[in-house]
Amino acid sequence: MTLRYIPALHSSINFVPMNFLQTFYNNYKPQLRRLVRNRYFLVSAGFLIHVIFFDHSRLISQWQLERDIQKLEQDKEKYQKQIEEIREEQLEIGKNKERFAREHYYMKRADEDVYIVEE
Repeated sequence: MTLRYIPALHSSINFVPMNFLQTFYNNYKPQLRRLVRNRYFLVSAGFLIHVIFFDHSRLISQWQLERDIQKLEQDKEKYQKQIEEIREEQLEIGKNKERFAREHYYMKRADEDVYIVEE
């Protein structure tokens, strides 16, 4: 099976977004001109541009801070779980100190032999 180039198909492709924008602009040209000349619109648009891009608490910074907060909350949950596991281990150690010493530090009594089996 071979692919063939069909010129008629290629020439019939239209860029819909550009046509849509041109049609929209042509249909609403007088309304858009009045809107752009309106001082309240210009002040509002300037304010929005300033808040979104140039202000110290601009929108991009807010999104980044929100993402950082979510990451820190996840870390907080992870560390709380680790703290809980460590506390449980401390309670276990407090109840059976001899077992912990034998398992982790390979301590033994004088009359015993210790064999270490690795899995």
